[in-house]
This record gives sequence, C-alpha cells and structure tokens, in this order.
Amino acid sequence: MLESKEFVKSLYDNTEAPRAQRVLKKPEKMTLITLAVADLGFKSSATTDQIYERAQILGLELCPADTGPNYLLKYRNQPLNEWMSIGMQQITVSDGYPRVFELKLDGGGLWLLGGWAQPGHEWRPDSRFVFRLRPPAEVPARALHAGGSA
Repeated sequence: MLESKEFVKSLYDNTEAPRAQRVLKKPEKMTLITLAVADLGFKSSATTDQIYERAQILGLELCPADTGPNYLLKYRNQPLNEWMSIGMQQITVSDGYPRVFELKLDGGGLWLLGGWAQPGHEWRPDSRFVFRLRPPAEVPARALHAGGSA
C-alpha cells in the first residue's frame, strides 16, 4: 500500500534535485545493506545529516529514490513490525517537509510511507536505514582504515 500518491508523484516531479539523483535512468544491480543507527557507531540519537555523513565515510552511498518502491516489491521476508527508512536524498512535498521512503510491515499489511527526514531530525539508535554499497574500487581508503569493509 502506498501512503500518498502525492509523495510518489513528487519522486518524479520534484525540481529541487536533479532527476539523476532521484531515479535511476535504467535498472542496475546494486547491493543494499540495512544498518541501525547504532551500527553506524552512534550510542545515542543522531541526526539525518550525521547518519548520512557517517554512512559515506564507511563506504556507503545514498540510494536512488526509486529504491524504496522497488525494495518493497522484492523484500518478501520482511519481519512483522519491522520498519526501515531508505537512505536517500530527501524529497520535499507540498507540506514543506523533506521526506524519505519508509518500509513497514504490520498487521495492516506492507506499507510504503513517506517519512519525515529533516536534516536535523534525530533518529533513535535502533532506527534502521537501507544504504547502497559502493563498488570496492570506489570505497575511500579512510573507510577501510576506520574498520569499514567493502
């Protein structure tokens, strides 16, 4: 189920970011990883910007925005009550709030939501994000030395 047709439409119509940053031009294979905020090294809450910066240092990339809808269709074994946010460039919709896709499975079914993700929004240590792994040749050396893996 989609929470909002408007949010999905914004995925394609938003002029704040180049389309290439939001939607893949053609399908491509990518490796995704789901990590809790605590897995990124934060013992307490962290902001959206802090999470994205740490992910980049560890050799991860933001996902194209269409990862959310595509992952929803392919992730068939999602545990009940699991909730995860797609690490992606935020999309601002008509309510003025920057949002990211969130996937949730509960008693009401499988949901694709547009979750609030202002740069300064604080996420709990158990909040989970999906990021894209960078190909090994593109991982910064500092990430490998910081304990990150390719």
